[in-house]
Order: sequence, then C-alpha cells, then structure tokens
Amino acid sequence: MKIIIHHFDQNAHAMIRFSNHEIVAIYDERLEFNGKNVRELLNINKDILITNNFDEALKNKADTLVTTGEGLYFTDSEKVQGWKKNIEKAMQHKLNIYNMSKIFYGDKTKKFKELAKENNVKFEEASETFGFEKFLDFAMRGIEKPIKTPVINFTGTSMNSGKITAMFITKQKLEERGKKVGIVGTEPSSLFIGADEQVIPEVYPTMKAAASIFGAIKKVEIEKKPDYILVGNQTGLRVSALDIKEARAGAIVAWEILLGSNPDKIVLCSKWNNTTEINPHMELIKNSINKKVIAFIINGNKGNKEEVLKTIEETENNFNILTLDVFLTSEKIDKLVDMIIK
Repeated sequence: MKIIIHHFDQNAHAMIRFSNHEIVAIYDERLEFNGKNVRELLNINKDILITNNFDEALKNKADTLVTTGEGLYFTDSEKVQGWKKNIEKAMQHKLNIYNMSKIFYGDKTKKFKELAKENNVKFEEASETFGFEKFLDFAMRGIEKPIKTPVINFTGTSMNSGKITAMFITKQKLEERGKKVGIVGTEPSSLFIGADEQVIPEVYPTMKAAASIFGAIKKVEIEKKPDYILVGNQTGLRVSALDIKEARAGAIVAWEILLGSNPDKIVLCSKWNNTTEINPHMELIKNSINKKVIAFIINGNKGNKEEVLKTIEETENNFNILTLDVFLTSEKIDKLVDMIIK
C-alpha cells in the first residue's frame, strides 16, 4: 500500500512512526507545515514532505488516501468542503479511501460510497456504528472464562500525551525480549500501525463501548495467545466532554476504555507542561479501579530539553514512580519493561 495522508495530526504521526506501509506524501492545508519534512518535525529517520497543495500530493504514486483529522477537522464548514473535494479528486485519480472521521461516516458519506463504485475504488471507514457487534460474544466469553493475560492500559492526562508512541515502543521492547504482545487500539489509525483489534468507542452506544473494549481484549487473548495485551486509551480522565468545537468525547471515552480494559497495570502519559494533571489522575484511578500505575511517560515534544528533563526528575522524585520520555530518556524503557514483566 502506498499512502497519501490527509492532515498532519497524531494519527498521522503514529502512521509515520510505526506503519509498514509506504507513505509517499502528506497533505495539510496549514501554511506552517508547508514544505516541512517529517524528519525535522518528528525527529525521525524518514524523509516525507508536507504540502498544502493537494494536486502536488497526488503527483506521487499512491494507491490510497488516508484522511485523518478525526473530529477536530470537521467543525469548520470551509475545511469540510475542502476535505470532500479532495476525496472526490482522489477517487477520480483511482485512489482507495480510508476515512478516519468520527463525524462524517455512515449515512453522511453515502455519496462517497456511490462515487467509489463508479470509479471502481474502495471507500472504507474506521467509524462503524455497529462495530461493537463483533466483540460482544467475546465479551460474554470473557465473563464466563476470565481473561488471564496481563493487560496494561496506556492512559493519558490529555490528548497528545504520547500514549500511542509509548505503547508501540513498549511493544517493540517486549518483543525484543521474546514476548508475544497483543494490541487493542482505540485510535482510527490502529490497524495501520500493527494493532490486532481496533475499537472506536465514540461511535458506539454508551452501554456497548466498555463491553467492546473488554471483548476485543478477550478476542486477542483467544486468537493470538499473547504473553501481554496492551491497550491504548484516549484523551484524559478529566478532559471536558463538552469540547464541541473539536468534536471529542473527552473523559467519557477515556473512562469507557479504562473500565472496559480492566487493566492489571497502568502507564500514565502526560505532556511535559501538563504534569499538574498527574496527581488528580492518580487519585481518580485509585478511587475507581485501584490499579497500580507503574510508570509515567512524559511527552517532551516541542519542549525545551533541559526543562523536560527537569520535569522528569521532579515528577519521579515527587511520586517515587519511574518517569521517562521514550526519546530523551530511552535508557529507562528497559526498566518499564521490567515492571511489566515482574
């Protein structure tokens, strides 16, 4: 698969870091990204240019357009119109479409599906209103025969706290030690970056969301028989559920994932400049499911190196819990893996 990514957000970052598919171009209408290389933006050993000219992106030999942006992109009518036109243009160029939107899906994308048939291409969506159905039987099996595989949940204090990156780097390190690792992803990019199951709880009925997470974990346990199962959470446990402008479910979805995963251990992730949220999250976890937080991951992206390192040291001293940035203090990742295995 050769992919053009539409919108440079956290799902795009994850795909660039972890996908085995070839990403040939990235489109983003924002001027601050135009002409930038992901090598400098993500400090990664890959060269992919970002352009704000969609026609330029289409000149690359791609077979698939992946539109990210989730919800945040879709509350601005001008951006929505541009998004729709670009999808239509991509299909006319015979590209398959994978739509990650949590707002425009189902009946709202009926015309796209018709156009895809006309152009003999695929139009697929991460958001499936009845996606929960494939997990409910496994959830019942999990009740009848409890999950034995250790489950580790990567919870954040906010969005963009580094949960996906931390989880997949931890997966790599566990595999280096000969461990078999299952992944349940809750981001719409999950299947592109190696997750065994993808659950998008925001678009499920509330009474089905937690059960779907639980069922997905049981499904992975039965079908993959891993040594460990890692589950990625979303946003934060105290994030506003009324973030209408960015169209996010906030704390509601974070709690659905946390409760549904019923984890044995938790890794709590936080932006380097948002660590004041760590203590309230620790209290919430203690007073709700009372499970152990074994480490803090600090996302130092866009932070001053010295300030981030100081934050890591102070946080570790204050809580007496392993604290690290997976890039700045990568030598500590082995300690995290030790605590998972222990």
